[in-house]
Parts: sequence; C-alpha cells; structure tokens
Amino acid sequence: MKRNRIAVGIVAMIAVLTIALLFMRYNSGNSNAVSQNITTGSMAPDYGFTLANGSHTNLYAYRGHVVVLWFVATWCPSCAQGNEAINQNYQFFEQRGIKVIELELYNDLGYSGPPIASFVNSYAPIAYSNDAIIPALAGYNMTAVYDSKGYLDIYYLISRNGTVLYINGSPASTLGQLEGAINSSL
Repeated sequence: MKRNRIAVGIVAMIAVLTIALLFMRYNSGNSNAVSQNITTGSMAPDYGFTLANGSHTNLYAYRGHVVVLWFVATWCPSCAQGNEAINQNYQFFEQRGIKVIELELYNDLGYSGPPIASFVNSYAPIAYSNDAIIPALAGYNMTAVYDSKGYLDIYYLISRNGTVLYINGSPASTLGQLEGAINSSL
C-alpha cells in the first residue's frame, strides 16, 4: 500500500515536471510572439485557422453563433476526457446552436499526438459525426495570443457578436459551469 502511494506520487511529480518543461520549451522560442490579454468582456481576437478538412477560415466567420473556442493538445489526457464529456452532452450544444471549435494548439506544443480529426473522432464520435465539435488546427499566432502560457485544455465562450463571455479550462471538470454560462448568455 505504501509503495503504491509512493509510486503514484512519483508518477504525479514526473507529470508535473514534464508539463512544466513543456511550457518552458514552448515559450522559450516565442520571445517575439504576439501577447494579448483576453478577458471576459473583451472582443475575441480574430485569427485564421485550418479546419480538419484542410479549408481555411477565421473566428469572425462564426459571427452570429455562440462559439466555444477550445484549445487542446492531442496527447493530453484531460483533453480526451473533455471530448468524452462533450460527446455525452452533445445535444446540449446542438440544441442551442453552439459551435464547439476544438483547436489543436500549434504544433501540438512541440509533442507528437494524433491528427485533430482522429483525436476528436476517437473520443467524441457522436459529437463529431453530428458536427457538435468542429476539429481544427490553430496557427502559431492564434496559439500565442489565446494560450500564451502554453496551458492545456483551455476554452473561451464567445458571444454572437464576438465578445468573450467566459473563460475556463478542462471541460471534463467544468462542463456544468460552461453549460450555466451558455444558458445565461442565450
């Protein structure tokens, strides 16, 4: 029993150190990155991104829709759990016309993971097939602005007119709060 706790503690410590090193690695080469403070009430910066089918679009193309702009790494376990949570609740988003744009952070923050469409389809097949989740790739500048610290699994709730309404992370843990924010914004 004691060995199990020690082993779990060591694994947790290695995971924390790995993530810390990842953030340092990601941010070390980005000294010229655009930096912007995105807060609730501010306008969401418009950046282009590539949909999983290869076509290019931008955030402003979704004006008129409430959007969840969700930044993930496809090797991230909590991001996979977030997909599962949205998959189980996809009808909530679908019935309200919410567009969940799931963006793979630029270059998967320097680590290898599956392509974003495969990742979403693996963990959220029903949501993916019903277009409740739109998989896409964020470019360098979009990643630098929306996720300048290199955090995993963060999202922004954006109003029909482009205003940031709510910011949080890990939909697997905060789905109820996100749904509450969506309900109060409609």
